[in-house]
Amino acid sequence: MKIAYHDLLKFLDEKPSIEILSEKLFQLGHEHEIHGDIFEMEFTPNRGDCLSLVGLSRDLNIFFGKSKNIEIYKNEIDNLDINFKNLATEHCPKITFLEIEISDQKKEYKKYLNNFINQIGNNKTNLFTDISNYISYEQGQPTHCYDKEKIKGELSFKNLESDDKFNTLLGSEIQLEGQNCVFTIDEEIVSLAGVMGGESTACSSETKKVLVECAYFNPESIIGKSVKYNLNSDASYKFERGVDISCQEKVLRRFIKVVEDHALIKSLKMNEFTYHEYNETILPIDVTRINNILGTKLSEVDYIHYLEKSGFIINKTIKVPSYRHDIKTQNDLAEEIARFIGYNNIGKSFLEFKKSKTKTNMRKSSIIKNFLINNGFNEVINFPFTSEESPHSLVIDNPLDINKKYLRTALKNSLIDNLIYNERRQKDSIKLFEISDVYLKQSKIKRYKKLGIIISGRQGNDFDNFSKKLDYKYLDNMLNDKLDNKIFTVNEIMRSDIGSKKK
Repeated sequence: MKIAYHDLLKFLDEKPSIEILSEKLFQLGHEHEIHGDIFEMEFTPNRGDCLSLVGLSRDLNIFFGKSKNIEIYKNEIDNLDINFKNLATEHCPKITFLEIEISDQKKEYKKYLNNFINQIGNNKTNLFTDISNYISYEQGQPTHCYDKEKIKGELSFKNLESDDKFNTLLGSEIQLEGQNCVFTIDEEIVSLAGVMGGESTACSSETKKVLVECAYFNPESIIGKSVKYNLNSDASYKFERGVDISCQEKVLRRFIKVVEDHALIKSLKMNEFTYHEYNETILPIDVTRINNILGTKLSEVDYIHYLEKSGFIINKTIKVPSYRHDIKTQNDLAEEIARFIGYNNIGKSFLEFKKSKTKTNMRKSSIIKNFLINNGFNEVINFPFTSEESPHSLVIDNPLDINKKYLRTALKNSLIDNLIYNERRQKDSIKLFEISDVYLKQSKIKRYKKLGIIISGRQGNDFDNFSKKLDYKYLDNMLNDKLDNKIFTVNEIMRSDIGSKKK
């Protein structure tokens, strides 16, 4: 994501140099490169709150203070009577609509809007679309503008299973597949929710009256759609990571103010629809726990100061802001404090390990690895998280990938994925193994170290082994033949049970 240095300075009380700002961004964990006046930012998936000028300035507040000069429209707004139905409230628990009509548009854009279009690489489109893009860049909340004169029937939000074709506002046609969250007007799909609007209701340079949609979509409902349909979408990038469910009125009032800078407004109307109340996260103030996690000696006064500067509300407990989806536990708070202090500034402390058991396990693992490698096997190291839930699965509170929020309870499926990957690349002799920990939730959480082995194809490409198969007999003989008791369990996996084209 691109962030202009001079744009970010407007949201900070102090005005650090680009080098100092860069240093603090790295301390906070926001990796980036600098190209002229532009930060090319790389954000971790759990920090969707930072995908804007406002979001980054909140994080930098602890060092440079946060400017309070963002102007919003403060007058009363009439209620909007809109023909709208939400038929999938679990996917869209809150949505706000703004109807705005202008009588005249000024010829020149203000400097801040012009700079955004020129520096961030967007093309000038039309007033309302350009303002919508700017608001997303500044506030982190995507909005979508419909030409109000093109909405003639009932507007609905649905989670629809459809194979209809949909024309995007960019002019491309896509074929929908499976379940998709969409907006429809009298059954015609006019927007792929959270990703891209449609051509039939798109604004133009002639548009004078718009309906602005400002929504919160469940990230799981949006994730993967832009990739699936090959749509490059800033909106989906933000919705997938989670936007602030509580910001809609403020964002739309900021939208009005930007329109006011560029046009004469004839009328304003707004209506908010809330279907599920937001559940706040409340955590106890436990500075002792934080110090134990980090190995620090932070006072409670300093601890509270750090959190308040980051937007947390402290009143005998810690109220987590609605935009911080990543904060669920004391461990998350400890990570927050560590970023502000700086990992390099936390003193060293010595750790004691029980050596005997570790050495035994390491020796056993080494013997097994050497045995398998000597027999032509390759070791794989797989991601410990999975999308597959079992009765004994442990759920991760704050997963890096929301689609993989469970710890593995077995190695089998990961090894099958490894096998399929290699078979699709024309490998005809596959011998893989993995030694990893798995975790099960039983009477208490238990950890087991497991060995998984998978084979497929021919035993080798030399003359002696070219026609010999890697099969049940091969693996059983290799593992159990010289043992007094048969301790290794070998199973055949049917080809029909896996997504491979091999016979």
